[in-house]
Amino acid sequence: MAIIAVANQKGGVGKTTSTLNLGAALQAAGRRVLLIDLDPQGNLSVAAGITDIDAAYPSMGDLLALAARGKAAVGPSIDQAIVHSPCGLDIVPSNATLSAAELGLVSALNRESVLAGLLKRVESTYDYVLIDCLPSLGLLAINALRAADGVVIPVQADFLAMQGLAQIFETIAAVREQLNPQLSILGVLLTLVDHRTAHSREVVRIVRSSLDGQVNVFDTEVRLHVALKETAKAGRTILEFDPSSPSAEAYRALGREVRAVLGDGVAPEPAVEPLALVAEDVVVETVPAVPPVSAPVALAEAPPFESFLAGAWAWLGSAS
Repeated sequence: MAIIAVANQKGGVGKTTSTLNLGAALQAAGRRVLLIDLDPQGNLSVAAGITDIDAAYPSMGDLLALAARGKAAVGPSIDQAIVHSPCGLDIVPSNATLSAAELGLVSALNRESVLAGLLKRVESTYDYVLIDCLPSLGLLAINALRAADGVVIPVQADFLAMQGLAQIFETIAAVREQLNPQLSILGVLLTLVDHRTAHSREVVRIVRSSLDGQVNVFDTEVRLHVALKETAKAGRTILEFDPSSPSAEAYRALGREVRAVLGDGVAPEPAVEPLALVAEDVVVETVPAVPPVSAPVALAEAPPFESFLAGAWAWLGSAS
């Protein structure tokens, strides 16, 4: 079982959308997938079609609260918390109880490893566990990184969002050093890309050139596309909502890239021409052919982000 944390402490970069649709793509490829909603706002649960998250019991918060008090053995198990959501994916939902659970973790023994302990019960049931992390670097996020084998880092094609890369890399490096030496960066995912603007294009260029040969940046880029917002409102994945759309194909391509990084065999596919932009909306650029991806490079080899962030100030605010 591979555990993947979808993490970035900056909000609004597409973590929830990418967790849901990457999970759908992996499931469509025949893999058994479990989603973990690790955000007290419960956005992943709602996007998966669970409309009344406050009624969810046991939720992720309930499980963590019991485990933090050493009562996991006498309370409900994670198996009882798994919901087969309306969108077709298994999920452990979350609600406001997760905020209280985080406070309880502060005084718990092995507080950084509580989530990892809970997930051991499902390691023979699923091939992939995807954790949608909340936009912070508190104990919940540390628990996710401690439990994970790898991290997918969504980064919005925006200068301020790019600054968050340095912070998440530092956090991952600290977790590797102190808690989880095997944690690796599976890849940086560029999201909300708008190639109509010079600003967005320049962020994409800087991220790719700065990390080239050091940290994997997925070939797939998720572009601005209103259908991705409509799917969350409908409680469905893009693969179900509009399976023939370029957005759906983009997440299928991302699924193939993630599987390739993890060594989960992906058959080579013939290259095809990229899909054209739709005039009334910006669609998702697809990358159907995924080349072999080498193992993620050690974090110690990641470049100092201050170098390209400083240079980026010159074009910040350029005319679009």
